[in-house]
Amino acid sequence: MTTIRKAVITAFGDPSNVSVVTATLPPPPPQQAQIRVLYSGFSGSDINMRLGRYPFQKKAPLTPGYCLVGTIAANGPRCSKFSPGDVVVCMSVYDAQSTLINMPEKHLISVPDGFDAQKACALVLDWNTAYGMVFRSANVSAGQKVFIHGCSGAVGYALLALCKLRGADVYGTCSERNFDTIRRLGATPFSYRDKAWIGEMQKLGGADVVFDALGFESWDESYSILSPTGKLLGYGGNLKTLTGEPAGSVVWPTLKLLGRNLMFWSGKRTTFYYIERSHWTFEPDLKALFELVGQGKAEVVVKKIWALEDVREAHLGFNSVEGIGSFLIKVADGDE
Repeated sequence: MTTIRKAVITAFGDPSNVSVVTATLPPPPPQQAQIRVLYSGFSGSDINMRLGRYPFQKKAPLTPGYCLVGTIAANGPRCSKFSPGDVVVCMSVYDAQSTLINMPEKHLISVPDGFDAQKACALVLDWNTAYGMVFRSANVSAGQKVFIHGCSGAVGYALLALCKLRGADVYGTCSERNFDTIRRLGATPFSYRDKAWIGEMQKLGGADVVFDALGFESWDESYSILSPTGKLLGYGGNLKTLTGEPAGSVVWPTLKLLGRNLMFWSGKRTTFYYIERSHWTFEPDLKALFELVGQGKAEVVVKKIWALEDVREAHLGFNSVEGIGSFLIKVADGDE
């Protein structure tokens, strides 16, 4: 058994239920490797898990951390794909906010030599989610009008960057403090505080693609701005969490979203996108992102990094940090 430090959500509720504790970790079992975690991702999934709102999540207590980058510390029996010291990434879903973690070898992906560890971590969930939607589900093409809710957020910024790379005209909502940055990136920002974007997009003839992680009534509004042949991609139900409203089930809104496809006479389409680490596209998409970033065609931006011991501050400050891009938790003392 090895002594570790890890974040724990002790009960569902406010950030006071998040703490960092000392625990022990057994050696890796067969077909698993033990990873020394350098960085963990931090996103809306952490907030929703803390609130007990994440779909089909574990019961508390639990250790959050949806993705990680780290180095191989040890291999379990029948585990030989990687050697100690190799740098890998993983979509862990849980437990990444821990100094050491045991994970199935099949979920580990090698990081190219010399690739920045922070950027590698951000690619696993935020950018890989965006890539799957832009390049596969929506198949965004040059000249299309694309609308992104929360275009300064982690996935939102990745969507913006990848849609611009495809030659699309990008519009989206964000806070006013990020308007100048969004304009410099070549997109048109609207305030999320009002609904002016609805009328403005309708005046433009509607959006060919809308990316909406808010859910609930936002999906109805997003559908209203679709072009006659537009596609709405829902990929989250974060509206109630962001507004502080009581939690509501996303089941019925999701069924309504997908049910719109029954209007076969309409050229509009809807879908719900969910990233899955076991899907055959996960690793190829991530490797494509490594290549895009390595070639300088995409720039990964990290908005803020908190130390593991300050993870409660991440929960407190999640919605108040200025800037664009991804959040990370620095788990190791150094990047070595």
